[in-house]
Amino acid sequence: MLTDYIALLPEIILAIGILILSVVRIFRHSNTPKTFYSLSRVFIFISALATALFYNQNIGNYLHNNSFTTLFKTLMYLFAFIICYLSAKRFVSKNMPSFAFYFTLLFNLLGFSIAISAYNLALLCGGLGMTFITNVILIKIEKPQEERRHVLYYLALSFAVFLTMLIGVVGLHYYLHTFNYNEIEKFLEVRSNLIWQHHFSFACIIGSILLMMGVAPFHFWFSNVVGKCILPVAGYLSTVPILVYFSCLVNICVNAFYPLLGWFNTVFIIFGILSIFIGAIGANSENNLRKIFAFSGLYYIGVMLLVLFPINDNSLMSSFTYMLVYIVAMCGIYTIFYGYRSKGKYMFNLDDIKGVATQRPFLSAALLVFMISLIGTPPLLGFLGKLSVINSLVIGHRFVLLAVILFSMLILAYAYLKIITVVYFEPRDNTFDIVDKGVYWWMFINVVIMLLAVINPKYLMHDVELMLVAVF
Repeated sequence: MLTDYIALLPEIILAIGILILSVVRIFRHSNTPKTFYSLSRVFIFISALATALFYNQNIGNYLHNNSFTTLFKTLMYLFAFIICYLSAKRFVSKNMPSFAFYFTLLFNLLGFSIAISAYNLALLCGGLGMTFITNVILIKIEKPQEERRHVLYYLALSFAVFLTMLIGVVGLHYYLHTFNYNEIEKFLEVRSNLIWQHHFSFACIIGSILLMMGVAPFHFWFSNVVGKCILPVAGYLSTVPILVYFSCLVNICVNAFYPLLGWFNTVFIIFGILSIFIGAIGANSENNLRKIFAFSGLYYIGVMLLVLFPINDNSLMSSFTYMLVYIVAMCGIYTIFYGYRSKGKYMFNLDDIKGVATQRPFLSAALLVFMISLIGTPPLLGFLGKLSVINSLVIGHRFVLLAVILFSMLILAYAYLKIITVVYFEPRDNTFDIVDKGVYWWMFINVVIMLLAVINPKYLMHDVELMLVAVF
C-alpha cells in the first residue's frame, strides 16, 4: 500500500497544489498576478523531482512507470515550468488575474501525468478527456463577450472527442471484459478473425488522440484556438500537450493495439501526408503569427506520424527526435513573442513586427536561428532531427514519403522566408517596449541547449534511445 502512494506521489503533489491554489483564491483577498505563479512553480518543481526519484514505481495493472514515462513526464514538467515563468510576465505587465491559467495548468499536468503512466484504458480516457475539456477555461481567459461563441464551439468539440474515446473504451471492455493494456494485446494476438467492433473501438480511441493532437483532417480547431487566445495559452497549447499525446499514442499502440497496427497503418500514412501538405500550405496563407506556427506545427506532426509507423526502435527514436526539435524551437519562438510588445500589446500579425530587427536585433536573430533550425539546416539542432528522419525512411525503403516530406519543406520554408523578410527588410511601423530580462535569459538558455545538443549529440542519440525503448 505504501508503495502505491509513493508511485502516486507526483500526482498527489499536483492535487495538493490545485487545492492550495483554490484555498488561496477563496480566502486571500490580496492576491496579485504573481501569487499563483509563485505557488504553481513550487508544485511543478516538486512533482518533477518526485517523478525522477520514483521513476520505476508501479500501481498494479493501472499505472506503469519506467524510463519511457519518466522521460516524457520530465520534459512535460520542464516545458510547463518555462511556460509558467513566461506567462507570469504577461499577467504582471497587464495586472490581470492569473488564477484560471495556473489552476488549469496544474489540473492538466495532473491529468497528463496519469495518462502518460496509464496501463489502463479507463485511466487514459479520464486523463486525456478531462484535460481536453478543461482547456475551455484557458481559451475563455480574457475573451471578449462577442467571441464567446468560439469558446462554446470548442466546448462542444471537446465533449464530442471525449464521448468518442469513451465509446471506444466501453466497446472494447464490453467484448474483452478488461481495460488493461497487456490483457487487450494478448486477446488481439490470439484472435485471428477480429470482429468489426474491435476495429471500430480502436479507431475511436486512436482517432480521438489524433484529433487532440490537431492532426489533419482534424486540425480545424487548433489553429483557430491558438490564433485567438492569449499568448500564455497559445504557448502552452503549442508545446506541452504535443509531448503528452505523442507518448500516450506510442504507449497504447505498442502495449495494447500492436496486433491492429497493420490494419491501420495506411490510415496513419494518409493522416501524415494530409498534415504535411495542409500544414505547409496553411502556413503560407496566414498573416497571424501564431497561426503560421500552428500550421507549421501541423507539418511536423505529420512527419512524426509518417516516421513513427510502423513502430520499431529506429522509427520511435527518429520520430521522438523530430518532435523534440520542434518543441524546443517552438518554446524559443514563443519566448521571443513575449519580447515583441508595443505599448503593452503583444504582437499578433506579421504587419505588427515590420522592421523589428532594427530595434530588437538579438530577439530577431534568435527567431531566425529557431526558424532555420526548424527547416533542418546544418549545423543547428533541427539538422539532427531531419537527418534522423531521412535515416529512418531510407532504412525502411520509403523513398516516396521522403520525397513528399522534403518537397513540402520547401513550401513551408517560403512561409519562414516571409517572416524573415518582414522582420529584417520592411520599414518599422511600431516602437517596441523594453524587453523583460527574463525573456532574454530563457532565450539564451534555449539557444545554449540547442548548441550543446549539436556539439555533443550522444545523450540525445544514444542515452535517450535507451530510455525510449523501455516502452517495448
